[in-house]
Amino acid sequence: MRVAYLITAYGDFDHLERLVGALDDPRAGFFIHIDARSRVPEGLFERLAERGNVVFAPRRKVWWGGWSHTAAILSLMELAADGDDRCGYDYCVILSGADYPIRSNETIFETLAAGGEYINANPGFRSGKPESRVKYYWFDGFDRRRLRSPRTILFRALEIVLRALGVRKRRYPFPKIYSGVVWSALSMPCVRYILDNVRANPRYTAFFRTSQVPEEMFFQTIVANSPFASRIRQTPTYIDWDHPSASPPVLTEKHLPILAAKPRLFARKFNDHSTAVLDRIDRELR
Repeated sequence: MRVAYLITAYGDFDHLERLVGALDDPRAGFFIHIDARSRVPEGLFERLAERGNVVFAPRRKVWWGGWSHTAAILSLMELAADGDDRCGYDYCVILSGADYPIRSNETIFETLAAGGEYINANPGFRSGKPESRVKYYWFDGFDRRRLRSPRTILFRALEIVLRALGVRKRRYPFPKIYSGVVWSALSMPCVRYILDNVRANPRYTAFFRTSQVPEEMFFQTIVANSPFASRIRQTPTYIDWDHPSASPPVLTEKHLPILAAKPRLFARKFNDHSTAVLDRIDRELR
């Protein structure tokens, strides 16, 4: 059993190094994309590359809510699939630079060896993942969270005008849509199926290029409409969705009892200031 960890990161680089260090194993490889918009600490690439099992994807700018994050994940899948020809990876685990393992590496490998596609794929649209994300046209290449940015104002105005004019997508290029978080663990045959599907169906990719947060429907819809659907298991990553904030919180020591009880392999989010809780995870859970 060999595992390729696909990691997208944009900050908290001390934590990223700790994440890679925690997961490092003779049976593991790391494929990392670092947002081109991020300022990278001096020596980071060199320190990670010294491990000998780390590959960096060409950097691209990643904008929250746009196609660019999905594109970054696809680029990591391509690298891992290419590496599979040489290294024989059995699984690809999709993580962010804000994740961390909450079980031992041996437990991770044993769980994946049991088989399955560990991905959150819920049928249809939901309140947190509404149809508006794919029905209307959404654009990439600007920071939606910088509301006063001229570029943001321009593109948001264009989106609003198109919606007011009734411009929308009339036909969906899939039999049934599925949604969920993107953090997953997929077998290499499933990853190759995704990549083959993308190459064979440019209309599918074009549809999601102008969707909002497409990574939360793009991969799920392919897998759940595929021969791999019967193998779907729960996502391997714990996220605190009970918090009142729209964005999941950074986990703290108060989450430790939950992490101990949850049948998950990873959790998020953590950052450079999460040393205390990570030390306890390493001592008590791993």
